[in-house]
Amino acid sequence: MPERQITVQRRMSASPGALWALFADFPNLANHWRGLRATRPIGDQTGGVGARRHVELKPIGSMDETVTTWEERRRIGTRNQPSASVPFKHADSMLTLEPDEDGTLATFDYRYLPRGGALGRLTGPLIDKMLTATFADMLLATDEAAFRSGTER
Repeated sequence: MPERQITVQRRMSASPGALWALFADFPNLANHWRGLRATRPIGDQTGGVGARRHVELKPIGSMDETVTTWEERRRIGTRNQPSASVPFKHADSMLTLEPDEDGTLATFDYRYLPRGGALGRLTGPLIDKMLTATFADMLLATDEAAFRSGTER
């Protein structure tokens, strides 16, 4: 079964630095995005390549994420290892932050391999639609959190 890809972009009012401060607080994404039940670090490393977190998804499911790319104020990539309750075998994400006039152009790219053979191929478009809405909400929530925090804009 082929891997699927979703890309979500958003022009954000916050600066790349303000947004980076939130995304670089890797184990604590659930603190400012209501799309997750909880996040917590796995181990002592909380930033940089190799940092890991456990993510409790809404409404159900969980997965562990490991940072694979870390470019200060610019890019963070992860490899996601979902649990049995998540409908894909593995996934990789890449968040890119680029200065854009008075704010930031954020691009979130997500590649995943669905579970389930033929059933996975049939449900892929539905999963894509759900994930696209989820990731758009994540970018919106992060922009709002950066605004509320009053960090560098």
